[in-house]
Amino acid sequence: MRTWRKLSKLAAAVTVAGGLAFTGMPSAVSDEQPALGNAAPLTCGSGVFLDGLRALTITESGRDEVFLTSNGVKIWPASSAYVSMSQGQRVEVDKCVPNGAQLRLVEVDDLDPNDTIGGQTVNGDVTRDYEFCCGDGGRYRLGAVA
Repeated sequence: MRTWRKLSKLAAAVTVAGGLAFTGMPSAVSDEQPALGNAAPLTCGSGVFLDGLRALTITESGRDEVFLTSNGVKIWPASSAYVSMSQGQRVEVDKCVPNGAQLRLVEVDDLDPNDTIGGQTVNGDVTRDYEFCCGDGGRYRLGAVA
């Protein structure tokens, strides 16, 4: 019976590790902590992993065009000027920032200067959600894993 349990654990670990390797994530799996709990520290070192951004209230009718800065430098999205989001939508950020980074969520305006929805200072000792509110009436939540 013990051999069967050991084989089951091994098969589960191989499945998880193989799936993580396929997606490009680190494949550190241990009996003490699940792989998801290890993901941020392995990918960010002593920094903080920014997970997903959710639009709770948008500033314009239809969609907001937003981007994220860290210490005054645009960090997200990397492949375009902004991400267009509708109310309730969640998008992956998947970025690492240093502990103490000054984050700012900005909404792009074509005719006017861009609006800052809100700013937060990352506190890397806890896993938590950061809320960006209420510039121009927008409200967003960003998950961060310490």
